[in-house]
Amino acid sequence: MILRNGFCRPSCFLGLLLLLLLSSEGLHCQRNQPNNKTTRIGAVFDSGSQIGKQQMVAMKMGLRHFHLSSSCHKLELLLHDSHPNFTSSALDLITNGGVKAVVIGSVRAQDLIAISDHEIPVGVPILSISATQLHPKKIPSLIQMANNITHRMQCIVSILTHFQLPPKVTVFYEITNIDHPSEYSSISVDRLFDSFRLVNVEIDHRLALSSSSNQAEILIENELKSAMKSQRNGVFVVTQLSLELADLLFTKAKKLNMVGNGYTWIVSDDVLDLIPSLDSSSSLLYKMEGVIGFRTYFNDTKKSFKSFETKFKKMYNLEYPEDKEPIKASIFAVRAYDVVRSIARAMKTLGDNNLSSSDQLLETILESNFEGLSGMVRFKNGMLISRSPNFEIIKVVDQSYKPVAFWTPKSGFAESFVENNKKSALRSNNMGNMVGVRHLSESFTREDGDGEKQLTFAVPGQGACQEFVNVHTFENGTEHFSGFSIAVFNEIMNNIKNMPSYKFARFNHSYNDMIDAVYVKEYDGAVGDITILAKRFQQVDFTVAYLKTDIVMVVREKHERWRKLWAFMDAFKPQVWVLIPTMHLFISSLIWLIERENNEELKGFGNMLWFSVSLIFYMQREPVKNGLARLVLGPWLFAIFVVTASFSASLTSMLTISWSQPSVTTVEMLKEMNATVGCNAESFICNYLKDTLQFESSNIKRMESLDNYPKAFEDNTIKAAFFISPHADVFLAKNCRGYTKGVSSFKLGGIGFAFPKGSDFAAKVSKSIAELTLQNNISQMEKTLLNSFNCPSANEGNRVGLGPRPFLGLFFVCGSIALFVLLYIGLQFMIPKLGLDSKLHWTPQDRTLDQAYIQEQL
Repeated sequence: MILRNGFCRPSCFLGLLLLLLLSSEGLHCQRNQPNNKTTRIGAVFDSGSQIGKQQMVAMKMGLRHFHLSSSCHKLELLLHDSHPNFTSSALDLITNGGVKAVVIGSVRAQDLIAISDHEIPVGVPILSISATQLHPKKIPSLIQMANNITHRMQCIVSILTHFQLPPKVTVFYEITNIDHPSEYSSISVDRLFDSFRLVNVEIDHRLALSSSSNQAEILIENELKSAMKSQRNGVFVVTQLSLELADLLFTKAKKLNMVGNGYTWIVSDDVLDLIPSLDSSSSLLYKMEGVIGFRTYFNDTKKSFKSFETKFKKMYNLEYPEDKEPIKASIFAVRAYDVVRSIARAMKTLGDNNLSSSDQLLETILESNFEGLSGMVRFKNGMLISRSPNFEIIKVVDQSYKPVAFWTPKSGFAESFVENNKKSALRSNNMGNMVGVRHLSESFTREDGDGEKQLTFAVPGQGACQEFVNVHTFENGTEHFSGFSIAVFNEIMNNIKNMPSYKFARFNHSYNDMIDAVYVKEYDGAVGDITILAKRFQQVDFTVAYLKTDIVMVVREKHERWRKLWAFMDAFKPQVWVLIPTMHLFISSLIWLIERENNEELKGFGNMLWFSVSLIFYMQREPVKNGLARLVLGPWLFAIFVVTASFSASLTSMLTISWSQPSVTTVEMLKEMNATVGCNAESFICNYLKDTLQFESSNIKRMESLDNYPKAFEDNTIKAAFFISPHADVFLAKNCRGYTKGVSSFKLGGIGFAFPKGSDFAAKVSKSIAELTLQNNISQMEKTLLNSFNCPSANEGNRVGLGPRPFLGLFFVCGSIALFVLLYIGLQFMIPKLGLDSKLHWTPQDRTLDQAYIQEQL
């Protein structure tokens, strides 16, 4: 009772204190704001895009954050879906929504320009999250969370001058109406021209595009063909372009082989910031392979952002369970969160009594000065200002972004983002190495120019394992090369300094024919899962192996049904099965020995055995009265708990794996059975089976693809399949049940890349492979490939049960206590029998008391 009261007093005190605080807060709200009303904030978002959905979730989170920090203000978010007509939805909310402020979630500049052509009520704050900053001349109450146009132009110029690109460029940009260019388009392009003029860069040609015009495709194609024919400098700048026009532009450029191959593309943030909103099936990033650009950067390592992103993903899943969870919150979602926070902070500062004036709310929002998730939130003349706006320079590689560096107006290029302007400028050659090229002007030199020739590498077009090499052809005829070997090669090349640009070419014949083509220098090398063989060294030079290989035999599993009947026995090793019953019987017998004289329920040998069995399952009903018996029983009950828990865990783990063995274990067994075996049609393994392992030609079946083997096994067309070990691992990972490796294995030299005899590149690539192997990069890539199939490892089938080592300490404690008690009882029993009590000179009274004590204990 004392303990209960002692525990209750502080908790009751804290509860009463919390109740008083809440009551005082409620009285404060009622006293100061008797006419408290709900205030509406309007928000326009596009439910047809992922960016719009992210903004909606972020705005709700910003409002919820405000409600948690304030018990007086009540704000309501009035959402208007702008899909598909943005202008009418926005105007309806602004004019008829009865809101104190409006958040415009559209990221397209043309949508905001379209609104400015209509009459907007004076004073209602309109906060825009457009991708580009506009001059708010027609909308005086406009507040913008967007990047400054000037900084964008400075970044483009910095990239051009830093990489010493040719002094003439072509600019692609968008206007809202091709017949009547908007003021915004003219201002931004004029600023770009002025920036170029300051560093002696000339705009050789510019092309104004419009998404509303049906001539855009023709204009783009004519411009690109003109640039190709005139042989003018192939440097293109893409800015303020919608995703639709960007996709059209790079589709045409890719088709004309003008992305890479001597042409340099620089894409600004207003395009790259929008790419995360694309559907996963979009091929825009593939068309932009090798493009250099920059995107808005915000510090995503801060604790505040980590906390926000965790909650953001959970809430996004609740709002849109049918959608795939975003990998990362976009810059537009982060800014939407900061915008709502700026409105809520302003309303909290004013209080409900001062919210009747829209002008006061507008002025208070413009006075915002706080650290948001996107950076410092401060405004000047209705525009977001920042102490140091940041852009992340990226290169599009293998349909993803590769970070290159950071850029700020004050510090220029920096290797990493560090707070407090502690940035170190990079030298030109360092920057080039980070991009993965020597200089942009050199790395993209065309074959007909004066620079280095672009390298061409042959890639197998008919490989058996698509996970290693896969060539996909799009409808427009362009080809995309992917797979483990391609990814490894790209990683290796990016690790090499001063490496010229390269491209892949499909080779639709056997691997041996591909080696022959490299031998005659038809290609600069061969890339793929090429096995290093001694006879191939006569024609080409190989790099060191990036993966070790054997020839392994894969066969069907032979299920051991009888073994599975006794599967539970494998949870422990035999030593444990001997140790546990021995210890249990010893301790049970000792307890029975102590209790049998004074405990009627434990008399007899049969009762002792039943007590031993029931003790295991904690079912014993017989009371244990003696203190010594309880001393022995206590630690042993804990030991039984640990052992049974370990048994359950081990058995559960072992029952989830395969209890099977190879149906055929050796090559000799296959020959005796006169069995048919399978191999890749384009692989050297078929000749190896015939010449080295001496299979009959009629018993060798050539397979076209890895996916054809399961059906051949099921139809008994083949009894075994022979692969190089990386292909075997992929096959077993894709087919989790029913197949296993045989015992036979034959060592090979590994798989690598082939170069012509005497080529300097073989040594450079080998060095890069060694570096990446030391860094464990290649092993991690292989592990990621196999884990992508979500299949248990084949090695798990060979695991054994738990041994006695984990339980030795516990058994030692229990055994020591039991032996001590047994020794004590033995001494007490032996002293009267041997007459040793007379030698101790005890008084009769002491002896009587001692005998009474022993009798009581027994």
